[in-house]
Amino acid sequence: MTTPRVLVVDDQPQNLDILISYLARSELQLSVATCGKDALELAEEQRPDLILLDVMMPDLDGFDVCRQLKQTPHLAAIPIIFMSALSDSDSRVKGFNVGGSDYVPKPLYREEVLARIQAQLTIVQQRRDLEARNQQLEHINSELQKQIDLREQAEVQLSRTDAALTHLSRQEAERWGIDAFVGQSPTVIQLLEQIQDLQHAAATNVLVLGESGTGKELVSRALHFGSVRRQQPFIAVNCSSIPAELADAEFFGHTKGAYTGATSDRRGFFEQAHGGTLFLDEIGDMPFTLQAKLLRVLEDGLVTPVGGTRANLVDVRVVAATNVNLQQRVQAGEFRQDLYFRLAGYVLALPPLRERASDIPLLANHFLRKLGEQMGREAATISVAAMQEIQSYHFPGNVRELRNLVEFALIASRGEPIQNTHLHFMEGHSTASPQAISSRIEAGPAQQTSTASHTPETDDETRLLQHTLQQGRMDNATAQRLLGIDHGRASYLLKKLHKEGKLTKQGERRWAYYEVPQ
Repeated sequence: MTTPRVLVVDDQPQNLDILISYLARSELQLSVATCGKDALELAEEQRPDLILLDVMMPDLDGFDVCRQLKQTPHLAAIPIIFMSALSDSDSRVKGFNVGGSDYVPKPLYREEVLARIQAQLTIVQQRRDLEARNQQLEHINSELQKQIDLREQAEVQLSRTDAALTHLSRQEAERWGIDAFVGQSPTVIQLLEQIQDLQHAAATNVLVLGESGTGKELVSRALHFGSVRRQQPFIAVNCSSIPAELADAEFFGHTKGAYTGATSDRRGFFEQAHGGTLFLDEIGDMPFTLQAKLLRVLEDGLVTPVGGTRANLVDVRVVAATNVNLQQRVQAGEFRQDLYFRLAGYVLALPPLRERASDIPLLANHFLRKLGEQMGREAATISVAAMQEIQSYHFPGNVRELRNLVEFALIASRGEPIQNTHLHFMEGHSTASPQAISSRIEAGPAQQTSTASHTPETDDETRLLQHTLQQGRMDNATAQRLLGIDHGRASYLLKKLHKEGKLTKQGERRWAYYEVPQ
């Protein structure tokens, strides 16, 4: 704390001498003025902590000096103690009215003067302390308000994110839920009932068995998006596509520097799926050495990253799928029996399409509608003869093959009803209609191969690419005029070429156009 400065103003030298003698040992810095004008100048120059001001002075009396000081914003807060031989009440009231803080009658007494000065200086110091605390509080409040604003912004963003995730989860649930299963056969109905039961048992691991193309991933996604885990991640992993030397890092993560190329920490599949579902496709192809580590995680829920020393607890539902006979693998010593039992909390066996042939027309029309919407051919139909041939086929590729069959036929038919000649089966089909068999025999193997490799789809794509090369760019309207197709069909072809990397897209919406990559 600095030594307070007091400005003493009196036009009488003897009075000044008395005051200075009173204040000499009071640890105050003293300044002296003998007239009102000098007092104003010194106050402006020194900014004293207190002014002892005589009332009766020539030119500017004490009341006028006080009045001017109080009208000066940066000097108005200085407390002023009037000194006067005028002891009447009117003079005192006038002194307080013009802004004085105290009034000391003359003759002056040392103890009284010192007490009144100390009282005013205490008030000044308290005011300054209060102002400093107020400034601190204002700063704290300002920082607190910033934190509140940031938190509110974060909460708004989190709310938006939650809403977006909820919307996405709802979309995913609609896409992958029970309604995504098409079929009315007793086998499918029984399967749907089991799926609904498992959706309410979100902690139970499930093993999904079935041939390739029967919809094992569709079932797995339905189990996830129909359960309480729907708003948490669904992580799909193909066990057969992960190199054995990277399997540990992929499943359990790694720390920075754990091995060459590990430039940062990375979460593995289990931690990525925390709270949700980990779908292990082709589980029968998992390396035997990794099976023991997977078993340990399933037993205690603890995952230790490669290079790490601390285990992380995860909450994950595992849905595994395979098209091989795991029990035979167990007997052959290629798959751990204890892991099998951990995965097979409940086993779902998906029937091949040939065992639910009554569902084929429903599935075919379902794919026809979905794919037709994508290609801009929403009024596409399948002839009775073509549907009979489809129903008589054994579909070794199951539902996936049926979808590919419908997609090929939809493209080959060019907007006309799908006929037998538009059907392209993966394997020979001896149960087809006589007309279809005859046409295929007459066509011969070479022509069949040519038909498969040079479809109307590829012809349209070739024309689009050639025109783009010649003209430098292609848009939807140009594609419609060039091929004589509608907007939806043109959009489908252009997006397909863009997705395959044969065209690059520039602009958006109505201003979008395509170019051949340089």
